[in-house]
This record gives sequence, C-alpha cells and structure tokens, in this order.
Amino acid sequence: MSFFFIMSIRVLVIIILFVILFSLLQFFISVHPSKYSEKTTPKNYGLNYESIILTTSDNIKISGWLIKSENAKNTIIIGHGYPFDKSNILPVALFLYPDYNIVLYDHRYFGESSGHISTLGIKEVEDVKTVINYVNKRFPEQKIALYGFSLSASTMLMTKEKVDAIIADSPYANLENMVNHVYSMFGPFKFAFVELTNLLSIIFFGVHPKQISPAESIKNINTPILIIHGLKDTQIPVENAYALKDSNPKIEIIIFKDADHGQSYALYQIQYKKHIKDFLKKHMI
Repeated sequence: MSFFFIMSIRVLVIIILFVILFSLLQFFISVHPSKYSEKTTPKNYGLNYESIILTTSDNIKISGWLIKSENAKNTIIIGHGYPFDKSNILPVALFLYPDYNIVLYDHRYFGESSGHISTLGIKEVEDVKTVINYVNKRFPEQKIALYGFSLSASTMLMTKEKVDAIIADSPYANLENMVNHVYSMFGPFKFAFVELTNLLSIIFFGVHPKQISPAESIKNINTPILIIHGLKDTQIPVENAYALKDSNPKIEIIIFKDADHGQSYALYQIQYKKHIKDFLKKHMI
C-alpha cells in the first residue's frame, strides 16, 4: 500500500472517531446539562404557598408550588426553561397574581424533581400531564391555562390534555430542527453529526427527533395559543415561531425585535405583560 493511501485511511478513521465521540459527548451534555437552581421561593416575595409533590405515570416525582389566590377563579400552570427551575421563572410569573392561582413546577431532572436525565420534551409531556391532572382535581370548576418558557413551552404545545389556553414563550417547532441547529457550526458537514444524534435518540428514547414536534401537535387543535419569540433568538431561532404559525394559522404570534432567547420579558416588560393579560382575559372568562 502506498504511503498516501495509508494516510488517507488514518485521516478517515480519525474523522469518523471525531464524529462519533463529539456526537456522543454532545448528546450526553444535552441530557445531563448543568443545573441552574435558585433558592428563592414565593415567601421571598411575601406570598404564602403550598409545596406539592406529584408522581408521573413513569414514576418521576415532580416538585411544585401552589400560590393560591382568594380572588382567583382560574389557574395558570407555569413551566421553566432549560436548564433552570421554577425559582428562576417565579419573578416573571408574579404579574399574574392575584388574578389567578399560580402553579409552578420543576420538570424532571431539574430543580427539586427527580429523574436522572432531561429528555428535551420527549418524556416531559408526562410532567405537564401530571400537573394538569392535579389542578383539575384541586380546582375542578376552574379553567386552566399553560404558560411555558423554552423547554416547557415546547412541551406544553405537545400536551394532549384539555386546557383552555396556552402561552408559549420561545418554543421550538420540531426537535429535529434543534438538532440541526446545534450542529450548524459544521456547515455542510453537519449531516453525519445530525444522523448519529438521531440514531442515539432512537436507541435511548425509542423515537426519532422529528417525531417530537409541537408544530405537528398543534396543527388541528382549537385551543387558543399565543406564541412569543425574540427576533434575535440565537438558541431557538425565530423561524420556529413562524413554523408554528404556518402549522396552525389560528394561533396568535408576537415577535419582539431586539430580544434574544428569553429576553422578551426583560426588554419589553410593559408590552409583554399586556399581551398576556389581554390574551388570558379573552380566553379565560
């Protein structure tokens, strides 16, 4: 064999090993992200609350808080983003109190909930289902709205449970799109990384990422939906919001032009709150 042929084989082997090892590492980091947990509770804001522990159908313990309002006739279930917890989103959600009861929860793996991995929305639908069932039993006569951010927003759009409204801040339209976005740094060579990650998803979770699709889930539903997204979102590009709108033209969509991921509330607080309050008043009476 020629020297150049041997070197070509070695280079090819190195490239293949790099693709495999990098994809495995990225997959591991994605399902085992560093957790960002804050220690604040509703008590820090002068509010009484109940701590709740719920059990999903796959035996995951979901930790939550119920902030009950004597004035409330309906309840909002609020979910956090990845890789944060309910404490992180608490100060954002408080503008809905005391008009509504508020239930905040930690997705599996995060915060005070159990679970060894995050599945990026694949199994988190069970977390949302469990909290909805709790609220239905606790407040059987009340309407329920879901209000989520990033991971929880995407997951809430995929719930099959009946609710009266959904507010989704910065959701993805399809998990396969997110896999492609993660490896966009490799340009035309991302194909190998994407396909290997898709294979890992099938091996570990039994589903292809393209099957995890909020856009597909909302296609034929009549539940009122409000999508909020930042035009400059670098983590979940704004194209995801447009894809959701294309999937179901009936949904409402608001794009904040200067906002990156999760910045819409911080940069446009007055408009942000007004849009959500008006949306809820319209659909939660």
